[in-house]
Amino acid sequence: MHASRAERWSQLGGRVNHFARPGIAIAFGAFFLCAETCLHADSVLDFASRPLELPVYDWTAGGFLLVAGVLSRRDRTTVRRQYLAVAWAFMLSLLVGASYEMLGEWGGPPDQNDWLSERAFFAIVLTMTAIAACGLVSTLKTSSTA
Repeated sequence: MHASRAERWSQLGGRVNHFARPGIAIAFGAFFLCAETCLHADSVLDFASRPLELPVYDWTAGGFLLVAGVLSRRDRTTVRRQYLAVAWAFMLSLLVGASYEMLGEWGGPPDQNDWLSERAFFAIVLTMTAIAACGLVSTLKTSSTA
């Protein structure tokens, strides 16, 4: 017998709520900090001559998500959940912006000096955008006692 539409949505909601866990935010924030630092390693190493090319917004979003996850893990109050929701929203806004920017660049000729193809990198950014969206939605949907 087939599951009803309401049962399928309920099962999907259970999977999405998995992203409301503080450990997911901690892991995602730490990964994002490391990934952005590695991606912009040349700017970090050449800080003296190009201080404005550092990924400050990306580091801020990753650090904010990491700290909000740690705080939420210690005590799951409504205020901590709100911090986590704001951190997920900040991360999601940066990733959506990056997705649109990459979509615009996709039509141009590929750069042969890149270590990863543009299509693979775009797929990674879209996956991270989906994770951030699930994190935001699930954090907003869960109660502070969950």
